[in-house]
Amino acid sequence: MTTIRIRTIIIAIGILLLFSFLFVIGLGDQGALDLYRLRLKKDSLNRSTLEQEKKNRDLYHVIQRLKHDPEFVEHIARRELGMVGKDEVVYQFTGEKQRKTLDDDD
Repeated sequence: MTTIRIRTIIIAIGILLLFSFLFVIGLGDQGALDLYRLRLKKDSLNRSTLEQEKKNRDLYHVIQRLKHDPEFVEHIARRELGMVGKDEVVYQFTGEKQRKTLDDDD
């Protein structure tokens, strides 16, 4: 009877140790859960890196065009700075309130 009791105690201790090791491996520091979180973070950083590389390539192409393409520089100057070329006439229209008073004079 004592050998059966000792055997069950040893088995119970073994099972307890096994579950303890599984708990430490799964949820402990640097365990499976941390590994999963690190993989998610790595994937997120990889996506961010790819996005930044694409932005860098796009900016590089814009810089090259600004250095070597006068028509592109002119386009940017017109669009972003509101510049006009030589011999161009700029028409400025009055606001809605002034337009009504001009129409009433007719």
